[in-house]
Amino acid sequence: MSTDTDDRQGAAAEAAPRASAETQSAAAPGAARDVGGSADSVPLSHEEWQFAGTQRAGLYGWFSRLYAEEVSEPLYRSHFADGGFAPFAGLAELSLEAEVQRLDAAIATLRAEQLPRLELAADFAQLFLLDGKTSALPYASAYAGTDSASPLFGAAEARMRDFLAASGLSIQADFREPADHLAVPLALMAELAGAASSAEDIPTAAAAQADFLRTAVLDWLPRFVERCQQARPRFDVYPALAALLLGFVRADVAFLEDVGGSAAVS
Repeated sequence: MSTDTDDRQGAAAEAAPRASAETQSAAAPGAARDVGGSADSVPLSHEEWQFAGTQRAGLYGWFSRLYAEEVSEPLYRSHFADGGFAPFAGLAELSLEAEVQRLDAAIATLRAEQLPRLELAADFAQLFLLDGKTSALPYASAYAGTDSASPLFGAAEARMRDFLAASGLSIQADFREPADHLAVPLALMAELAGAASSAEDIPTAAAAQADFLRTAVLDWLPRFVERCQQARPRFDVYPALAALLLGFVRADVAFLEDVGGSAAVS
């Protein structure tokens, strides 16, 4: 994605690397407060909100990058090889221990292969690049209807373009996917989390992000995750990643709703 200002991140496939560099493996959205806090929770300070925004932006960027394209050799060495940095490790703090352990185990199994990155690339192609009957298409429009004949790149794609336009963003030409590709709302969420970290009106900023996630992501992500589990690639990395993503997004929405309280979203 691109804008006319220098402080915006790049295309959906490029936004994540810059964001993930700021991610601390021990941090999670609820690090500053309990994600599912009660209505009488103490409001976040600006410092806590900024810290949480930075960590959340990094995590959304990391997830976006993994869905935007096959894992590159440098990314595999830095995040998947033995001793690599695991941005998702801190998500165990959000009651996602089972999902984190599953992804850890899947990556460990993959490492035992002679050519692990190529095996992962094959699974990426099987899951996300084939027809919708045998794969898990990463497009919101693929899950917009009640049957498998739902048209691709229709209303859901147009809705995502509206979200991008409202944020002053667009998809760069080198990311050759429609706007409703999963990597796009995740990259946009990284943008929103990072940009709103300095917001003065924290409840309104949090409520706006929660509304975006409910509308643009959670509206279809559970069905995508279900398809990932059903597709049965050779390795469990991508199905485990999808389950972890769903758990993270749900936890993040709970966190944002708690912070946002009764703030109205126009």
